[in-house]
Amino acid sequence: MEEINNHLILPKSRSLSDYASLTVDILIIEKYIQDKWRKIIRNSKEEEGFITELTNTIINIDTTDLSSKELLEEIVYKYMRISDSIWYKFFKNINITKCSKT
Repeated sequence: MEEINNHLILPKSRSLSDYASLTVDILIIEKYIQDKWRKIIRNSKEEEGFITELTNTIINIDTTDLSSKELLEEIVYKYMRISDSIWYKFFKNINITKCSKT
């Protein structure tokens, strides 16, 4: 990869010290910019389904034995897997455009 000299030292911004501000340009190559993201639309039937299914699933997770760190980690990991799978069931891909909200 070609090395780019993209920094600039600003000696005029020095005050009484020997230090000077350094500015750096960061190149953003357009082909690597994400143009889609996943979202569950607020107040939609997908959001309602996600919340309902997640709630019903969380209620059924057995938390009666939290006597060790390992058991707690296992329950947290199970919750993570469940919430991810339900998320992927209800999300929508949203295209990012120049007119998209920030």
